[in-house]
Amino acid sequence: MPHESDEARATSPARVTKARSNVEEAEKSAQRVEELRPLSSDEMFEVVRLNGVEELRRPTLSLAFSGLAAGLAIGFSVIAEAAILGRLDSDAGWASLVGDMGYTVGFIIVVLGRLQLFTENTITPVLPICHAPTRANFLALTRNWSIVLAANIVGVTIFAAFLMWLPSISHDMREAILHLGRHSVDGGFFVTLTKGVGAGFLVAALVWVNANSKGSALAVVFVVAYIIALCEFSHVIAGTMEIVALVMADSITLSGAVFGFFIPALIGNVIGGTVLFAFISYGQVYQEI
Repeated sequence: MPHESDEARATSPARVTKARSNVEEAEKSAQRVEELRPLSSDEMFEVVRLNGVEELRRPTLSLAFSGLAAGLAIGFSVIAEAAILGRLDSDAGWASLVGDMGYTVGFIIVVLGRLQLFTENTITPVLPICHAPTRANFLALTRNWSIVLAANIVGVTIFAAFLMWLPSISHDMREAILHLGRHSVDGGFFVTLTKGVGAGFLVAALVWVNANSKGSALAVVFVVAYIIALCEFSHVIAGTMEIVALVMADSITLSGAVFGFFIPALIGNVIGGTVLFAFISYGQVYQEI
């Protein structure tokens, strides 16, 4: 009997060590499962909502500079698309399929660089209001939208001036940009508005999906931006750069640019991003949160 007691004492530390090892392995396994598990809808809502709370609290100057940078960056979507199209046979049916890939460049810079783009803000700072529709939140959203939209427009205007008034690109590329701009306004107010709904919905969906992308954000941004270009949807910021170029080339009047593209595209983007996607996203989780 004493002999068995001594043996038990001798093996006890080994058993304890093994038990601890099993517990640690189980914890690591559970952690790996949790990391690989897709977020639920209410978790995705919370991720985007918390980002929105942060955006609503950002200082005015920070929003303005970030919005200005986004406006400049989104200009590269237009110039990249024009550069690719300018080097392809415009009569070939596949030319636009390749050229539209260039449209993704500015969106990649903006989204991965966490810059302030107005169409992203049709959902991110809106979800905190869905959760808590207070007067303070509405005022904060108004401030956010006003600053970001104005800064985006200033950014694309500067970029358009750089392209149209300085010897920064070739004549053929300028003509390709003007061609894109003319195509953006050839449908009329209602057509531009409805195309704006599609762009607004897709950009809001991009923000929502990115919360669950887990390292594949680049692919998500590329696909969504490519579909916007492929479907010829009206994005108010990227499209405004094309329209400003038309105004600078005296191909359209300022009032024609504002009422023929900017206002209908803006309304459409807000409807698609806020009225449709943001409210629907909130509707699917509000009972769970």
